[in-house]
Amino acid sequence: MKDLEQELYYNLLSRSADMTEEWLSRRTEKAGSPYSIEASPELVNKLREQNKLFIERIIKVFIEEEEGFKKGILDWTRMVSEDRVNSGVPLHSVIKQFGIFRSVIILFIENFARDYEKELSFEDIFRWTKQINFAFDKVIDLFSKHYYEVHSKLISEKEKMIYELSSPVIPVTKGTGVLPLIGEIDIDRAADILESVLNQSAAMRINKLVIDMSGVPEMDSAVACELSKLFKGLNLIGIRAILSGIRPEVAKAAITLGINFDNTEFEQDLAAALTKLNWQD
Repeated sequence: MKDLEQELYYNLLSRSADMTEEWLSRRTEKAGSPYSIEASPELVNKLREQNKLFIERIIKVFIEEEEGFKKGILDWTRMVSEDRVNSGVPLHSVIKQFGIFRSVIILFIENFARDYEKELSFEDIFRWTKQINFAFDKVIDLFSKHYYEVHSKLISEKEKMIYELSSPVIPVTKGTGVLPLIGEIDIDRAADILESVLNQSAAMRINKLVIDMSGVPEMDSAVACELSKLFKGLNLIGIRAILSGIRPEVAKAAITLGINFDNTEFEQDLAAALTKLNWQD
């Protein structure tokens, strides 16, 4: 039966374009999706190329051992999952297309079986159906894992960008910058502020930085500890730090928690801090 499975493999390989067109003819997604009937010709051609490669990989389940098949499909799942994440295609939409194409490839297997019905037994057809279902299940599993990894990384990068935008070092004069902190600061944001502000200050060649906390309503021990690290880090790279606008309740919490702000100057508000710097300059 190995010879017949080779025949099946080469038959499906030769019908690759037909299977892809059959799949594309079943598109029902709304406009804006790459799986929409209104997708651009360029996008449709990309789908054709990706599906051609997919067919080449997935039908090897009929002629290769399980580990060899898994290894062969791995690169495709990584490549396409990254493409779908970057294109903003939801995972459920991709999974739906796997289901549609599964029915297409099974249809072509059935057509092949009809041509060779005299040479086949029910066991052969059951085995092929089991093999192709295993192949699709494995692809969906690998694809979902890669999609999650890429999507999580993208979200993390966007969150980091948002954090950086929410804690910008603003140059006001040569060598002097202001960091206005606004809103609640949790431990993750505090850690991002530490990294972002040190990098921004060094890149801008800031030597005096006013950190204004008038917009920060409260601060717990973990956040205060991270901010104290920021002041120490600024001192280590030669940047004079002035803390302004700290609220009484925040100051009280810092004292109660025993947070050390050594080598940090304090001013009542941002205007007083900038006036002090300008007067000293």
